[in-house]
Amino acid sequence: MLYPNILFLVLDSLRPDKIYGKKNAKIPNLENLLKKGTYFSQAISAADATLLSWASIYTGKFPFKTGIRSARYNKLDENTKTIFDVLKNYNYSFYGFLPTLSETIGLFPKFSNNNNLYDFTERLHTGLDKKILNLINSSSMIEPWFLNIHLMDLHFPLVVPPKFDSAKFGSSKYERILSHIDTWLGEILKILDLKNLILIVTADHGTSIKKISVDGTVLDFEDKGKNEMMKKKFTKNAPKFLKPMKDKIFFSLEAKNQSRKLKLLEKYNLKPHEKRALLSGQFSIDHDLFDEKMRVPLLFVGKNIENNNAYSKQVRTVDIVPTIYKLLEISGDSKLDGKSLLPFNDDKNSEDLVAYMESNPMIDKKSNDVIGIRTSHFKYFRDKDSSLRQVHLYDLINDPYEDKNIAPSNPELVNEMENKLKKIISNKKISVTENELDSDEIERELKKLGYI
Repeated sequence: MLYPNILFLVLDSLRPDKIYGKKNAKIPNLENLLKKGTYFSQAISAADATLLSWASIYTGKFPFKTGIRSARYNKLDENTKTIFDVLKNYNYSFYGFLPTLSETIGLFPKFSNNNNLYDFTERLHTGLDKKILNLINSSSMIEPWFLNIHLMDLHFPLVVPPKFDSAKFGSSKYERILSHIDTWLGEILKILDLKNLILIVTADHGTSIKKISVDGTVLDFEDKGKNEMMKKKFTKNAPKFLKPMKDKIFFSLEAKNQSRKLKLLEKYNLKPHEKRALLSGQFSIDHDLFDEKMRVPLLFVGKNIENNNAYSKQVRTVDIVPTIYKLLEISGDSKLDGKSLLPFNDDKNSEDLVAYMESNPMIDKKSNDVIGIRTSHFKYFRDKDSSLRQVHLYDLINDPYEDKNIAPSNPELVNEMENKLKKIISNKKISVTENELDSDEIERELKKLGYI
């Protein structure tokens, strides 16, 4: 049996509201794919940043079961199977384009294309687009193939290609970059045959958009992408002995910048979600699991996938791997936390999957990390070590932007959600072999990406 080819496209930091419903970006190719496939508008990531999200997406397990995170970041536990381990048994060839960080964690296979790794500063418009298109155009990929692409273009720092830096492509840098990604995607779709392909489009996590209009005034706190990119290129090669001084300067500047923003925002009547979006950054030690970070798009297109289906039922990125196995009609790991989304049923008759979530710890500072769950009705998260600290509860039906924490007035519901969370994490402990050299390497790459 010849299995279909698979294109797994992860657009780092892509928000679902930017591709479905009201949107400002110019994305005709994504809109066409939505008509040709099955889309889930309420897909929830297992983590708020790349590494732990990857761990869940490619294993079908919650991040804490993969071994990648314990006291420090680690490589994947050697007993944890990935989708690559399974598909290898069905003669799949693997090709990929991922940031250098991917090489450090033992999650990905040895890809057949030698140019599979790229520097964290590289974007589509700086040459990555041609590398990907050349591979697809070359006819050198051995079928059945699995092409794994992770793009950083929507990740901080945001650099808009000059050709797309215009209001017709969106009102924010983020939207203009998305318009560029869509144009590139159109070039790929001209080459690929969807009849023998399964295309998955998703994200590892979402992000905040730091540009809003309030009372007729545009508040723009988007980063100066080109300047930030130059700083990153310069500081990544800075001598190790300069690091303490560099960190001190960084945190001092960030504190001053935050103070300046707070003073400016006092003039405006902002809602909580608007304020936190504008103030979001990489420096806060107080972590959260709000939907702007946790909701991602999830789209399946191609062989054996129904056209023009859009579902609002809650699903998780941990469900992607078992869904692929079901589409291929193959056996995978039987001990997965994710569940196949097939058959793609009507909302009223399908199961509402409870999503487990956790925040990624900081590296240079101790962060106040949280864990939690999300149902289609409620969001609950709290301190990762104590059910009594940082307790948050939101009614997603009546408060979709999570502006009002109702935990203090709903102790019984908090207890109910806590019990659901405890049931998920009850088998949290796995045997992890920690290696300090591996942890150092992983954390160096994370710092380059901005995870301080």
